[in-house]
Amino acid sequence: MIKFIQDIFYKMGVIIKLVRPENNKWLQNRNLDYVLDIGANVGQYANLVHEILPTAKIISFEPIKACFDELVENTKCINVKTLNCALGDVNEQQEINISAHTPSSSLLNMADLHTEVFAGTDYVKKESITVRRLDDVFPELNISGKFMVKVDVQGFEDRVIKGGLETLKIADSVLIETSFEELYKDQLLFDGIYQLLIGIGYVFQGNYTQTFNKEDGRILYAESFFINTAKN
Repeated sequence: MIKFIQDIFYKMGVIIKLVRPENNKWLQNRNLDYVLDIGANVGQYANLVHEILPTAKIISFEPIKACFDELVENTKCINVKTLNCALGDVNEQQEINISAHTPSSSLLNMADLHTEVFAGTDYVKKESITVRRLDDVFPELNISGKFMVKVDVQGFEDRVIKGGLETLKIADSVLIETSFEELYKDQLLFDGIYQLLIGIGYVFQGNYTQTFNKEDGRILYAESFFINTAKN
């Protein structure tokens, strides 16, 4: 039944990932004090990671105003600080493309493969948003403890890294969406993200989840986990 429901939503471009908190002792054992949730959408990951790490403080970044309002409402009962901005390699106003399926919204143009594989995710409008560099935001967060950075920003991952190199150098770990094929135009694929992170002392630990092309079963993207060897 669960697989049937997943398949129905997949055809609409909605990905349902099953992650059970009881299988996350590896993450609990990292003894994290904070989680930076970059690309929070409406709070899906914030609520999940709160189940896994109930004592960790979560700082969620979401630039789209309607999604941000839902994020605030959906996380009001857990320990979350919310910021209405995107993170990138510049500090400026930019236009984000909003998808009919909001988790697919991006500052980049959507590649043909994305619309072919995930029906119903076409862009429907644009919105002016604030983009900031993580290295400029981080001092304002008053973080004093061990933290993980989660990045899910629809092809904009390398810009987040480049704007947050100094912050990432002191983070414990990174959970980041990495693509193996171009889903957004001009995005950096897995190998490029891998090179950026190992260049500042990280090692790749494997994929937390993977999403496949339903037509032929090849892997399209994953949530990849890296740990900072300088901090461990």
